Amino acid sequence: METITLNKVYSLLDRMNQKLDAIEVELRELKEEKELEVRPEYIEKLKKISKEKGEVFNSIEEFDEAFA
Repeated sequence: METITLNKVYSLLDRMNQKLDAIEVELRELKEEKELEVRPEYIEKLKKISKEKGEVFNSIEEFDEAFA
């Protein structure tokens, strides 16, 4: 069984963090590409919708009751 030192753990965590950073960059780029594919009039509609005040539910039960 291999002994894992704190340095090895730190190194593994550092590599994982680097991979996560790379994934975040790729996701950001994909999101930007997707935004470019959406028609401008649809984006305007989404902006209007996002400004509307929505109803907040504290639980699934509250949500279910509202639509029952």
